[in-house]
Amino acid sequence: MDKGIKQLTHSETINQSKTFPVVVVCENFVNPENVGMTFRICDAMGVQHLYLGGSTPTLPHRKIVKASRSAHKKVPFTHQSDLAGLLGQLKKEGYTLIGLEITNQSQDIRTFDFASLDKIAFVAGAERYGISEATLNTLDATVYIPMYGVGSSMNVVTALSIGLYEITKQMG
Repeated sequence: MDKGIKQLTHSETINQSKTFPVVVVCENFVNPENVGMTFRICDAMGVQHLYLGGSTPTLPHRKIVKASRSAHKKVPFTHQSDLAGLLGQLKKEGYTLIGLEITNQSQDIRTFDFASLDKIAFVAGAERYGISEATLNTLDATVYIPMYGVGSSMNVVTALSIGLYEITKQMG
């Protein structure tokens, strides 16, 4: 039975064009494909700027370009090896520094009040080690994503996707 459902092509899809007062900070990502996919999720979720911090791979890099599927041309980005300096500057500019990390003080991302914040710097850490202790000590807060399986973590881009969805949903 044909229900008349038809998948839309890229040219038939019209997204609401909106940018949120949110920047993403990647701390020491290792995998260039994760950097490319981070460009894609930042584009999809209306992130203002992407900071590739510390030793995170940057452009030009063929694996980043391939994984980003041209999003690297749409999302403003900066590579900043001095992560402490970057976070200090963002704080001076009025950003609230929120880390996506499981800590003894992390709050459930679903109940954290992102809408009350003027500007957010959303920090994600390296694939294997998460956010460094030095960076954790500069953050204003940390949030976690509740999980129901046996594992205690997920791919960094998957986590960023969930986190940015929650932030933009609340900031509406």
